[in-house]
Amino acid sequence: FENKALLLKAEYHFSIGDFDRAIKHYELAIASSHDHRFIHEEAIANELAAYFVSEMGMRDASVCLMQRAIECYESWGAEKKVSILDHSLQQWFLMIKSESF
Repeated sequence: FENKALLLKAEYHFSIGDFDRAIKHYELAIASSHDHRFIHEEAIANELAAYFVSEMGMRDASVCLMQRAIECYESWGAEKKVSILDHSLQQWFLMIKSESF
């Protein structure tokens, strides 16, 4: 249950504005989920970390994390979730593109 506890800590630190600890715990949650081969929980941790870093203005990191989340969801067989995230990612790219003009 280590990976779950680490993800909860990340979300807690994010919610109280302790961003340094939040990112540390997201990274640890992702690594723990990966190491223990909990692909579905690795997907969730990557997705939540993507939202976090997006809020922090780190667009490139957010895209990388979301792409990894999508890969994990695909491996797990969560086709509907993949479809939803793919659509969201496309919309996000369009928004960024329009902001750059």
